Amino acid sequence: MPDTSLNLPVPDTGTLDAAAHLPGIIAALAAPRQEIEAAFLAVGQELGDAAALLDRIVAAFEALPRDLDGAEMQEAGARLGRFTGHAHEIAAAFARERGDVQKLLAAVSAATHPVEDLHRSVRLMGILSVNARIVAAGLSDAADQFDVFTTDIAELSKSATAAVTAFADGHMRLASAVQRAADQFTGFEAAHRERLEGLAASLDQGLAAVAERQRLSAERSAETARVSQEMAMRIASAVMALQVGDSTRQRVQHSEEALAHLAGWLAGETPHGLSVAAEDRPSLTAAVASLQQAQLRGTIEAFGHETREAEHALVELAADASAAITECRRLYDDKGGGTPIALLGAQMREAALLLRDCAAEREQLDALATAVGDMVEVLLGHVEAVQEIEANMRLVGLNAAVKCAQLGPRGAALSVIAAQLRELTGELVPAARAAVTQLGEAVSIARAFTAGSTGRLAAEVGELEAEATTALGLLEAVDHRLGEALATLDRDGAEAETLLATASHGLSRHAGLAEALADAEFDLARLAPAAGETPPVMPDVLRALRRGYSMEAERRIHDDFAASLGAVAEPPGDSADSASTDEDDVLLF
Repeated sequence: MPDTSLNLPVPDTGTLDAAAHLPGIIAALAAPRQEIEAAFLAVGQELGDAAALLDRIVAAFEALPRDLDGAEMQEAGARLGRFTGHAHEIAAAFARERGDVQKLLAAVSAATHPVEDLHRSVRLMGILSVNARIVAAGLSDAADQFDVFTTDIAELSKSATAAVTAFADGHMRLASAVQRAADQFTGFEAAHRERLEGLAASLDQGLAAVAERQRLSAERSAETARVSQEMAMRIASAVMALQVGDSTRQRVQHSEEALAHLAGWLAGETPHGLSVAAEDRPSLTAAVASLQQAQLRGTIEAFGHETREAEHALVELAADASAAITECRRLYDDKGGGTPIALLGAQMREAALLLRDCAAEREQLDALATAVGDMVEVLLGHVEAVQEIEANMRLVGLNAAVKCAQLGPRGAALSVIAAQLRELTGELVPAARAAVTQLGEAVSIARAFTAGSTGRLAAEVGELEAEATTALGLLEAVDHRLGEALATLDRDGAEAETLLATASHGLSRHAGLAEALADAEFDLARLAPAAGETPPVMPDVLRALRRGYSMEAERRIHDDFAASLGAVAEPPGDSADSASTDEDDVLLF
């Protein structure tokens, strides 16, 4: 076995007892190493939790464009389009029907004057019948010849009065019903005019807002994917940057192990199977202390630089995440004003209620229009009776004129009454026909009214409401998923931002940890010789220490140190040990 001891001058390492101080230095290294390990484990855990939350947010919002432009939304849009189209028709038709109702009222009212003429004529007929009886009674010798005349006039006058009264009463009821309907329609329209006018416009705006949301969402889909990729890269970058925690821990631990081996050699033990002669221990102490001082200096420099990079990566990740969360909220939440889908749903419900009211109002108008036709049919029956009475009156008047002619001057008074009777009889039919003409026009208006498009639409309001309800169900299903995504955004987004901020703050302690390592380096400097006085050390010791490294940076420092001593850093055959540890430089934290 070759002699591995060195016969070198012993450098002056001061008055320090290396064997006594090494445990303290090792403990001084262990404390920050453990803190670094705990701190970076905590930061890594926070980063992992934040990344999981961000993934969940991204997944929720990546699905929204598909929801907003999916088959459900397409079907809902088609249904709402039909509903809105009908709403436009109903709103426009109600404005037209105001004129129709007024026309109907005018036609019924126009029959009032002819009806009043009929009334006046039959009242005069009654008076004439009384006068005829009085005059006939004065003709005592001829009274029996005029009994039939006066009786017939009285009976016909009574019949005419009954027929015209029934006609007038029916017309009055009809006019009153139409007036009430017109007043009710006017009141309904006045109460709902603005809502009717704004109904279709608001639905159009709501549909346009949802369509715009779909368009923006489709555009945002690509942006969401891009932001997702960027955040994934940021997270990966932050994870890679956090390797500094593990690499620093390993490097400090390697320094602890090297100093522990030194303590063993000083105590006469044989770490790595090597023994060191007592006279070589001072030079070995100086050399190992100088080497570990150089290793610690490199560790501290790398720790400070890489920790600042890791902190910067976390700050950028937090900024990106915050910007993405803000953008999602801006796009989908409308600053708390409610989503367009939710607003459109509220508009649809209001529209459905209003159209239901319109349908109920329209049913009453349809019923009135039908009643107008029925009532006019009844009135026409009374007119026919008047026309029959008028024919009988003409016949009675003719008979009276013949008899008056036979009486000569004695029948002059009855002749005047007969002439007046014929005149009144001639007024009955024109007045009746005028009334019938106006009422016929009312019937035509009523029939056109019931055959109008609004009548058809009113019957379809139930179907329209069912369409709207189905569309709302589809919209609300999408809106529910949107609400869940926004809830995820509010809940997980805030938590992710907090975790990233905490993680970033956790790395801000690196200055204190680096200072603790620097204190240990200072203690080592007291064991090391002055610059330029570092003695050579046993090659076997150098090789043994080198095999304990897992970082390329450690090996470079070691080899530079060995070269400064003029020693061979790694003899052929041991390179496999070195190469085998290269992979450890890529340890994930």
